[in-house]
Amino acid sequence: MRGNLILILTFICFSCFGQKKPVIEVYLIGGQSNATGQGYLSNMDHSMKVDRRVLIYHSGKPHLNSNFLPDQWFPLHASSESPDRFGPELGFGSQLQNLRPKARIAIVKHAHSGTNLYKQWNPGKDQKDRINQGLQYKIFMSTVKSGLDSLVKRGYQPVIKGMLWQQGESDADKGEEISKSYGKNLKQFIIRVRQDLKTANMLFVYGYVYPPPNKSISIDEVRNGQREVASNAKTPLSVRNAYVILTDDLSQRASDKNTRYPKDYIHFGTKGTWELGLRMAEEINKHLK
Repeated sequence: MRGNLILILTFICFSCFGQKKPVIEVYLIGGQSNATGQGYLSNMDHSMKVDRRVLIYHSGKPHLNSNFLPDQWFPLHASSESPDRFGPELGFGSQLQNLRPKARIAIVKHAHSGTNLYKQWNPGKDQKDRINQGLQYKIFMSTVKSGLDSLVKRGYQPVIKGMLWQQGESDADKGEEISKSYGKNLKQFIIRVRQDLKTANMLFVYGYVYPPPNKSISIDEVRNGQREVASNAKTPLSVRNAYVILTDDLSQRASDKNTRYPKDYIHFGTKGTWELGLRMAEEINKHLK
């Protein structure tokens, strides 16, 4: 009898230790105003269905200001710079969950309008170079790491699968010297994010900035840098597992219903922001293993 009891207790112990934590796929979002998002919730139509199975965790004021507490996990919701707006997180999360119905999906987002890559998102030369790290990079890393820690405490095994990046306008606005360095800076940013998060194979998906009718030498330099960083461009700046999304045909805020910005051809509007998220989800899913 005693022997049977020992066997039962041993089986229970092995069962407890053998239970694996459920894996949850984590996707990161960073950038400036088209990453924070300029889509309006009031302009969303019936086809834009938000999948609440997806979880989201985002930074707070003055970066993002939703109707939800920052730095906490909630079902997928808009997380832009004001509660009435949304970014690519809604279309991205909903479409990716649709494409990966069996996956648990979580999004960590930190973005800040008007910020540049060369200084504010500067990741530093290496992991020891804290002096040159920009404020937005530091906040981004802090947000991601606290979000991951929170998932572990919830009983998950978080695995970073990919990152979305929508940024570049502020670098194009700083003149040719800064804009010419955008490709080099973006490559360094991707490398450093992967180093700091220990995710060497993390997918990195980003969209072209300044769609037509915008035109200038500096804009062309930034967009050319974006093109050259893509892995399929096969240039000295190309980064493995980096993919750029076409955005020139996305609707802009100037054409939004009841728009207060009839001359805004820089920011994607409601449909454009939703579609940007869809395209990013489809690109990510295409390369997931």
